[in-house]
Amino acid sequence: MKRVLGWLAVILAVVSLLAVGGAGWYYSGLVIDPSRGGSYPLEVTAVSGGTVTLRGGDDTAAPGTYGLTWAGGNAVLGPVVSAGPGTVTRAVVRVRRGELRVGVRAYFDRWMWGHEDPLSAVGVPYKKVDISGYPAWLTDGDSRTWVVAVHGRNANAAEALRVVPVFHRLGMPVLAISYRNDEGAPPSEDGKFHLGDTEWRDVERAIAWARSQGASDVYLYGWSMGGGIAAMTARRLPGAPVKGLILDSPVLDWRSPIRLGATQRGVPQWLASVGMLVIELRTGLDFDELDHVRHARSFKTPVLLFADSTDNSVPVAPALAFAKARPDLVTLVQTSGGGHTGSWNVDPARYEKALTGFVRRP
Repeated sequence: MKRVLGWLAVILAVVSLLAVGGAGWYYSGLVIDPSRGGSYPLEVTAVSGGTVTLRGGDDTAAPGTYGLTWAGGNAVLGPVVSAGPGTVTRAVVRVRRGELRVGVRAYFDRWMWGHEDPLSAVGVPYKKVDISGYPAWLTDGDSRTWVVAVHGRNANAAEALRVVPVFHRLGMPVLAISYRNDEGAPPSEDGKFHLGDTEWRDVERAIAWARSQGASDVYLYGWSMGGGIAAMTARRLPGAPVKGLILDSPVLDWRSPIRLGATQRGVPQWLASVGMLVIELRTGLDFDELDHVRHARSFKTPVLLFADSTDNSVPVAPALAFAKARPDLVTLVQTSGGGHTGSWNVDPARYEKALTGFVRRP
């Protein structure tokens, strides 16, 4: 009997270990597996008198200016008019394309203009370019100081559209790049995101290309994971011609968003820790090396940092800690209500004033 109980204990231990490992493998995949699937979580329930009523989502009452994008259409939304149980009614500034009607499925668009290009979205001339097999677009400008824009995880170059007009007025070309595992770009060797640890090489390639086209120096501009990639580039290339970093809701410590994601999914924190261990085993990553707050003293260039206190994707604490660690370099702009990468949407004028002042500083 004792032998049977012993074997049962061993079997249970093995099954438990396999279950924990499988759960950790699944959770790690949520972080490092590329995903390009789009979704339309909102339903238009009413369109009347210059307003639209939306059902669904958890951020449609955010203050500021946003886009509403659906298959074949896009509209610019203004302030909240009213809110009811499960619905929000906002002003419609204008319908740019398509038909906004009851029953349309859409998403709340912080990028404003969906996946459009600079000319169709904001009237800025541009051209498509190829950087050693990585697609990108380059806006017009006569300045020798360029902006290299690095989008966030599972996003694309259109994330930069909101700030293109600012730099166009300043004469600064914007090179909005792709990186490994993006649609149309080469995959990484294992087909996984490396959270900035290898993607920075694609930014390095873009900087070299910009210089070959006449740029004397660049600003690196990154959103979300792109902010972490830009930060890693600055750390790994301390001698590069980088005048400064502009970071919007950047991932400066990957442990924080992974733990937040676990909480939001009802996953226990110990399983989040298992997931991070599995990520390290699957990719060779070191989360200490990905922690830019830990390495704050390594930064040599000025940083403009946008952080929104209501960011429910990337906790704001690491950004604030980074700013506190390097007050000599960091200009911090804090907003509230915009959520992840929504600081521009909350107050475009303030955001653009900060951008202009940063790149015009002596």
